[in-house]
Amino acid sequence: MKIFINNTPLTVKLADTKVKQVKGLQNTSNLSQDEGMLFCYPHEKKVSFWMEKTTIPLSIAFIDKNKLITQINDLEPLSKQSIKSNKKIKWALEVNQGWFSDNNISVGDKVEIPEDKKIKIRVLK
Repeated sequence: MKIFINNTPLTVKLADTKVKQVKGLQNTSNLSQDEGMLFCYPHEKKVSFWMEKTTIPLSIAFIDKNKLITQINDLEPLSKQSIKSNKKIKWALEVNQGWFSDNNISVGDKVEIPEDKKIKIRVLK
């Protein structure tokens, strides 16, 4: 699926189930410069991420219900330190570390996420 931030395209894999969210980008050895992973949540909530079993340096953006970036953090490979969203969010976007700054993307920028039937957010217990 393709999303846009400031007219910059990004191809994302969707993490729209609990299983996909837990796995995330673990055991990924390479991520193209124009690729990322979009974590989709059915309801706004505060979330936390860590990098255990993830060997590539990533950056994460937390995105609210209005599709605005509320926070950007760098994530260190194999770290067990939790990075928490400061606010309730609907999406989180992981990309290669430095992608946001390389593309002049910052807090407050709007993310164009298509309202598409491909995004089916499932709540699994």
